[in-house]
Amino acid sequence: MAEGEHRRVTARGRPPGRGALWVLYADTLTMAVGFYMLVPLLAYHFLQDLGLTVAVVGALAALRSAAQNGVMPLSGWVADRIGYRRAIAGGVLVRAAGFAVLGSGVSVPWLVLGSVLAGLGGALFHPASYAAYTALAAGHDSVRVYSTRELFSNLGFVVGPMVGGLLAGVDFRWVAFGSAALFVGAFVVTVVGLPGDLAPPGVERARLGAALRDRTFVRFCARAAMLWFLVSQLYLVVPVRAAAVLPGSVGVGLVYTAAAVFMVVVMLPLTGFASRHLEPHRILALGGLALGAGVATMGLWDSVAGLLVGVLVFTVGQMLSQPVMNAVVSDLADGGAVASYFGALGLAQALGGIVGSTVGGLLYTAAASPGPAGTWPWVVFLVAGIVVAVAFLRFGPTARAA
Repeated sequence: MAEGEHRRVTARGRPPGRGALWVLYADTLTMAVGFYMLVPLLAYHFLQDLGLTVAVVGALAALRSAAQNGVMPLSGWVADRIGYRRAIAGGVLVRAAGFAVLGSGVSVPWLVLGSVLAGLGGALFHPASYAAYTALAAGHDSVRVYSTRELFSNLGFVVGPMVGGLLAGVDFRWVAFGSAALFVGAFVVTVVGLPGDLAPPGVERARLGAALRDRTFVRFCARAAMLWFLVSQLYLVVPVRAAAVLPGSVGVGLVYTAAAVFMVVVMLPLTGFASRHLEPHRILALGGLALGAGVATMGLWDSVAGLLVGVLVFTVGQMLSQPVMNAVVSDLADGGAVASYFGALGLAQALGGIVGSTVGGLLYTAAASPGPAGTWPWVVFLVAGIVVAVAFLRFGPTARAA
């Protein structure tokens, strides 16, 4: 597709200003702090404060995820139809309501309502936010724009849990209501700072299901799902392995904090260097290989050093793959359906994450076996990384002719 076809403008034909891009960065940081100050503490609150069973807590988490990821293609289409600012503003308000309900709820039906609202809010603003980045990246390096977006998200990952922990020492409701207040703040930032006419050109072409009928994009999403099989280990194998090597939950928290700080420091130089010297499909191949190698290193090198090296290699894989993947989607997307494409990508990632969590749990259980029998599961993760790398290399240059 010609470069001119990807130039994003507002609905009135004016190129969006760089100031609006920084408004979107502020949005991302605010939402990341609000999310990470609450969600990591939810399971503890449900179990310890409310006395729910592990099964119920798991069901609530699954419900929130299903409410978000299951409707993303539809919510992306909605964002393309109503405009990105409206979709983001509506989504953050719905999530704010959901988090407030989770903080005040004491019965399971009330918590179900809060989980559904939190998930639906994320479904509405997530693809719209990424599509808005695409629109505002006109005239800029899109990989750098998405890398900066990941940088601010990881700043929220560092700050959020610290703020949440402090507020939890007073009362958990302060955590939930504080998180909801930050999402209300994101609503104000969105409405005041983003252009009211921020929308894709040719909105009338934003047909429901357009992304799923794009064969080139569907093939890319299949590879993205394979990549997310490995990314999902960040929330399963990485913390479980960290808890086995380091003492207690404090050690797990330190591993995540170290990874987030490493990403904040290294992200822009690394992605800038990679994008100058490699094509996107090669960067994604390296990212997949690093993700698989990182998980394998954590298990095969059974020590604190092996854990740290593995986590850093895994984090490099995240840094290489996530911003470049978003930039590729913005290039592949139909000009009138950018949010729809990001919604479909979100669904593909969710499917990959479900398989990754299920298979990863089975592999980690098998890895507990003594002797050589406990080695092969870690090799499977490395092989998975190689398969992902080959898949992206075979996909070739991320263009319509691919």
